[in-house]
Amino acid sequence: MPNVKTKDWAVADLVDLEYFLAADEDADPSALIQRDRELFRAHLAGEPPSSRRQLLRRWLDLRRDGARAEQAAPLPGDVVAALLRPFTLLLLVLGGLGGAALAWGVLSYAGTRPINLFAALALLVAVPFFFALLSAALPALRLALRGHPAGLFGGWLTGALLTRFSRRAYALLGERDAGLIPSALARSWGVLRGRGGLYAGIMGWLAVALLQVAALGFSLGVLLTVLVRGWFADLAFSWQTTTQLSAEGLHAFVAALARPWAAFAEPPFSHPTLEQVAGSRVFLKEGLQHLASGDLQSWWYFLLWAILVYTVLPRLLLLGGAFLGLRRALARLSFPDARCEALLRRMQHPQLHIGRDGEGREEEDAASLVLPAEMQRGMNRLQALIPRELLARPGAAKVQEEIRREFGAALENLAPVTLDENLDAEVLRALTAPPGQSAVLLVLEGWQPCITATLEYLKTLRRALGKERLLVVGLVGREAQERWGTPTPEHEFGIWRRRLAALGDPCLLVHNWGRSTDE
Repeated sequence: MPNVKTKDWAVADLVDLEYFLAADEDADPSALIQRDRELFRAHLAGEPPSSRRQLLRRWLDLRRDGARAEQAAPLPGDVVAALLRPFTLLLLVLGGLGGAALAWGVLSYAGTRPINLFAALALLVAVPFFFALLSAALPALRLALRGHPAGLFGGWLTGALLTRFSRRAYALLGERDAGLIPSALARSWGVLRGRGGLYAGIMGWLAVALLQVAALGFSLGVLLTVLVRGWFADLAFSWQTTTQLSAEGLHAFVAALARPWAAFAEPPFSHPTLEQVAGSRVFLKEGLQHLASGDLQSWWYFLLWAILVYTVLPRLLLLGGAFLGLRRALARLSFPDARCEALLRRMQHPQLHIGRDGEGREEEDAASLVLPAEMQRGMNRLQALIPRELLARPGAAKVQEEIRREFGAALENLAPVTLDENLDAEVLRALTAPPGQSAVLLVLEGWQPCITATLEYLKTLRRALGKERLLVVGLVGREAQERWGTPTPEHEFGIWRRRLAALGDPCLLVHNWGRSTDE
């Protein structure tokens, strides 16, 4: 085996995973079974990965190697990986320019009157600090209410803007397959953003991280501009007020604000002394002649410290928290959706290769080629729901054995249902507690039309199971003498696939009975 070391997942990897899974949707199912089984036998069975996510990552690497050998154009994940860094740098620079422009405007004065201290503190420290607090509170609230931290602006940032940026940047790289890869990239990226919430946490944290990068750039722009302006120009600050605020009161206030950096600098380098505070106060009736330059300039150090501690450091902490959240969201990704489950089944269940005429089961020494139980948590245990009319078929006595043989899974329970939410309320309620990890199999007659009532029943069933538990719809054809379940004709199976795909349920697996075809 050339390389058994498995890298962890990154956003660019998810883009490529969606790209390949989307490409497989239009491929011949039998060819997919053969390809994935061969990949597993040739590259993975000898030293199988220790987890489900590592197995999928290894499969992805093998598909990438094959695709790169066949085509010159970069994969969508390569484009995303190449663009995320400059896109992040661009946000940092744009944020920095915005902060520099604001600070330059606030500190600009003609020399006839000092800069208003309160205006400078409000615009350069208080407002950015308030937005930093808001940037911490809103994602936390969204995380508690919706399970992901990004809002509308963050969604736009990682959605339309990044997609448009990627397309333009890709167009600059060359014209190799100019229409194919950008379209695949947009599609894969769109799936990541909207695929039933499976990647919502990852994309949400990515959006928060990008926003924090821009905000950090803004704060750094303010800090550097204040530093440069004070270093190369004579900045003078003064304060005035119509309230009863005294110099002692203002000094006590700024001394309290300066406590975080009091250990690193003494007055006047940490904050103005009481004499300097009093000396920088302007009384209009007295004019400006009595003001001392040293008193007016002493606020520059305090302003620099305040910007650093109250705007730059919070943004650094928030950015670190966003990257930590992104990393944890990637680490928690368990790939419970139906397409990954179908992929694993193609790799690990050779006994499902049944001929179209119900003969010729593939003979393969599968004992050493089946994945460990911890990777089969999706369908190694089943709870079956079967309509009463199907249980009245002549071969119903074999139904449990056929289910075990069809899915290679342990059958925990078999419950008859009527496909009426009210009549089946007790059965559906029993599926919710305890939640468990066993998949639920609902057997339907594939030769009958997929009606709205069936779709509504599936929605009710999904609400009972939760959004990440695997739900398998097994479509059986008409009854036969020797078998309880027969395959559904491909045309009718395709109609069911399209109708069920409209539900947008990423953890819904559609299975054609006896054909080893999952979608």
